[in-house]
Amino acid sequence: MISAVMPHPPRWLPVRIVLAGMLAAGCLALLTGGGFFGAWTGMTDAAVIARSWRSLIILAVALATATSTGFTVTWIAEFGGRRAAAGVRFLGRAVAVFPIAALAWALTGWWIGRLGWPVETLMPMQLTADIQDWRMVFGSKLWEYLAPALVLAIPLTGEVIGSAEVPLRARLQSICLLAPAWLILVEDALHFMGWGGWMAQSIRAGDAQAVAIGLAAAAWFTGILCTLANAIPTGKRLGAGPFVIFCWLPWPLWVLTASVCIASQKTLWLLLWLSLAAMTLLGCLALLRRLRPAQQACRIAAWSLEVLSLLPVWLAALAALHPQPLTGGIMRLFRPLLVTTPEQAAQTLAHPEDILRTGAILVGVSLVLHLLSQMLLRAAPAAPHVPEEESSAA
Repeated sequence: MISAVMPHPPRWLPVRIVLAGMLAAGCLALLTGGGFFGAWTGMTDAAVIARSWRSLIILAVALATATSTGFTVTWIAEFGGRRAAAGVRFLGRAVAVFPIAALAWALTGWWIGRLGWPVETLMPMQLTADIQDWRMVFGSKLWEYLAPALVLAIPLTGEVIGSAEVPLRARLQSICLLAPAWLILVEDALHFMGWGGWMAQSIRAGDAQAVAIGLAAAAWFTGILCTLANAIPTGKRLGAGPFVIFCWLPWPLWVLTASVCIASQKTLWLLLWLSLAAMTLLGCLALLRRLRPAQQACRIAAWSLEVLSLLPVWLAALAALHPQPLTGGIMRLFRPLLVTTPEQAAQTLAHPEDILRTGAILVGVSLVLHLLSQMLLRAAPAAPHVPEEESSAA
């Protein structure tokens, strides 16, 4: 739900994302003992390009499904009045903040265990020579891509619905920044060997050079998706300034991939909180100038709670990707999300209760913090609208 509290996207967003992603990939490779340009040259490898295209197809299908479904649900909810629309947005937020790892494993377990239907990447269909048919081969290949795309579309649909007050173009572009991080977990759970599945294996193996190459590839296909989103007209003015550009970078994805070179889990938790705060701070500061001191205190407290409400979903993603076991204190809560061995995968698919319980707890914490944030916002209503000319003159 970062799109609900981010400023308007800047001009030339796809170009900025590509350049920043290439720079981040080079810095990661350099910090881990590789060459600065090693990630750039490795990105041209045929295997990396093939994996990236496979994942780009999944992302495109998931985004199209989420956009059409979310926009339709939002449009229908508006006929029920303001309260019905607010209730639908709240449900959309609950879906968006449900940990994607728990959602992917639970859906897979229900699909296989309860319905008895196959998942091509987990149980490939074996066609004998006497029943080879292009329609069966096409259906098998189609479902191989549809399964991860549909799973990924669920939280993306929640994002589209939950931030319905934001222009559609800004919503889509913000989702394009976040979806690659979720795709890593979805492909890992379904054993789909695209960019995401390869990144999950590289992070857990501590292969920093491969992760750097993956970051460079992600920058390019994220830029492609944001370019396609530019076709949607926007009625809002575009953001400007270095701080807006800083906000519109895939910081959560970069922090998740930084676990390949940062062993301290607490450090990664802190970096996640700082990245979410940095992405949302500018929107908060823009409102503080028009409020009285007492209202400013409530607004800052509401912003702090809103940032904390975004943290559980990303901590869950970090827990599912971290190459080391989670130990000590509250970290034990995330332990069911870390599924790395075939035995753990079989246990999770057969009995998804533990991972669903963890997901429900994290969703509950996130929603409670969000509601507390909304209560503080009501206690400090926004200042009346000031025309841009008057505000700049002051």
